[in-house]
Amino acid sequence: MRKQIAIIAHGGAGGIAHPQRRLNGLKKAVQAGYDILRQGGSSLDAAERSVIVLEDTSVFNAGTGSYLNLAGEVEMDASIMTSDLKFGAVGAIRDVKNPVSIARMVMERTDHLLLCGENATRFARLMGAKYHDPRTGEKVLIWRRKKRRRESTHFTKFADFIGHYGTVGAVAIDQNGMISAATSSGGINLKLPGRVGDTPVIGAGTYADRNGGVSATGHGEEIMRQLLAYRVVALMARMRAMKAGRIAIAQATRADCQCGIIGISKNARILCLHNTRSMSWCYIKNGTMRHFSRRD
Repeated sequence: MRKQIAIIAHGGAGGIAHPQRRLNGLKKAVQAGYDILRQGGSSLDAAERSVIVLEDTSVFNAGTGSYLNLAGEVEMDASIMTSDLKFGAVGAIRDVKNPVSIARMVMERTDHLLLCGENATRFARLMGAKYHDPRTGEKVLIWRRKKRRRESTHFTKFADFIGHYGTVGAVAIDQNGMISAATSSGGINLKLPGRVGDTPVIGAGTYADRNGGVSATGHGEEIMRQLLAYRVVALMARMRAMKAGRIAIAQATRADCQCGIIGISKNARILCLHNTRSMSWCYIKNGTMRHFSRRD
């Protein structure tokens, strides 16, 4: 029996600059993923395709348009996971167009789960990924402005950086009930070179099993401490998706973890919650689209 199909994507938690650009990108992303599901395609293809669209939409902090680190370079993280526990990720990868696709290559073409740094980039080249500079003029200007203001800051005051997070992610369920989750990020603006966030850490920024799938966004170090994505999916085993999300967000809030989560349960129930000022998101379930508003 065919199950319900659905896909949800997010464009990061924190502040929402350029809301219309974000909404346009999210609509395009979920529609691209949903078209794959509607035609009988896999949730893996749908989640990857949705994140690729977001990585190519420069308003988001992932792929082209990623934030720059303290040295003015772009180092990106990405991961992808399916509900049969297959997983692949890259950390601090540079000079590629779509890190989420390299993460899938790690999952499908190696015996490893995570590749990092220059060797992740080298692996991408071996797999045929061409050189691509993900910096944009818009993000370079932001980097210059922020660096002048916080030249000696090494993230000792977390509050100074609220609103500067950015991650994209997607979760999909296909007609066979397979759930896939994917996440991609340029990381925190002005991060130290070599910093890897929650995105490529299994169970932190991304997780999927037979109970559901989740992609998280927010302050990566705290999300890692909380193992946020895994926690939500584990709660889905015994309760509805939104209740599981509310419990996990409440726990995260008590731990001073600024975050947002999207997800889909094995019953195709949608989850979308955050404890930040706002979060951009969009989903399609059984042909009906819903999305964030300026009040979210």
